[in-house]
Amino acid sequence: MSRIGITFEEVKKAIVELQGRQKNPTVDAIREILGTGSKSTIARYLREWKAQHGLGTHDDGRLPSDLLGIVNGLWDALRNKADAQIDKYAQESGIKLAQLQQELAHSKKLETNLQQKLHLLEEQLHQRTEESRHLKAKLIIEEQEKIRIIERATALESRCQEHKDENQRLHQLLKHVQENLEHYQAATQKLREEQSLLVEKQRNEYEQRISLLQTQATALSSEKSVCQAQQDHLKILHESLVTEHKILTAQHAEAQGQHETLKMAYGSIQHDHEILKKQNEAQTTKLTTLQNTLVEMRLHIQSRDEKIASLENNVIKANDKIEVLRHENQFVLQEKSNLEGQLKQMQEMLSPDKVRVAS
Repeated sequence: MSRIGITFEEVKKAIVELQGRQKNPTVDAIREILGTGSKSTIARYLREWKAQHGLGTHDDGRLPSDLLGIVNGLWDALRNKADAQIDKYAQESGIKLAQLQQELAHSKKLETNLQQKLHLLEEQLHQRTEESRHLKAKLIIEEQEKIRIIERATALESRCQEHKDENQRLHQLLKHVQENLEHYQAATQKLREEQSLLVEKQRNEYEQRISLLQTQATALSSEKSVCQAQQDHLKILHESLVTEHKILTAQHAEAQGQHETLKMAYGSIQHDHEILKKQNEAQTTKLTTLQNTLVEMRLHIQSRDEKIASLENNVIKANDKIEVLRHENQFVLQEKSNLEGQLKQMQEMLSPDKVRVAS
């Protein structure tokens, strides 16, 4: 299959591109741009193009110097304007970026300070929590001590009541012994009176029984001695009971004093308990305030984070604006290429005029 050759239009476009590069349109240069075609065909098309534009065989085909100066001046003006705009936008972006960086550094510094304050508040909160825990433990110990004191006071009251009951029982026993002794003495006295009357009235009847009566009197004397001994023993027992009653009364008074002391200690402990309870409530209120402050600081940090994110978005927007300026610069370059193409077309249009002027 035969290869398709180059056309005149392809050669013409290659010549225009070489003129834009300020290069001489030679056969080799055109073939280098096209990448194909025979040199004879390219030379034929080149001669045809030069003939159309009124150029001699040895003419290099470059743009006229005055038209080239106008194009260069226009290009320099456009490039200077674009560079000025780019510098302006770059300067504004640099100022904004510096301001954003300063705000970001300030925000980070403020965030660091807030983190330090937050850490300090957390330490204070932990310390207050430990103090509250110690106070609660102390309160539990004091309540246990209070329960032990109440139990001891109850035991002392029970023991005191037992002593009172024992003392009352001993008093009743002593009273019963005294009643028996009085009854015996009354009975003895009545018996003596009856015997005296019987002896006076019946002396003759009892003369035979004197020995028996004497024996009975001796027995009664012995019994009286026994009763006297029992009475003495009961008297001693009564004195002992009185002494024991005094001791028990003293112990009761001492127990009552201990009870009053324990009651005062209980009142003091209850007062301390109320104080500790109030302190605990104050600590709880302060802890709640610290927690609310902590929440506010976290919200403030979150607001700062949002502001930092907004600043970062502004930086991204500034970078996007710089990218837009770069695209505009590329657009200016494309416009330059278009102007070069238009200048080439103007050159093509001016070439026949030169031919007519020459003729």
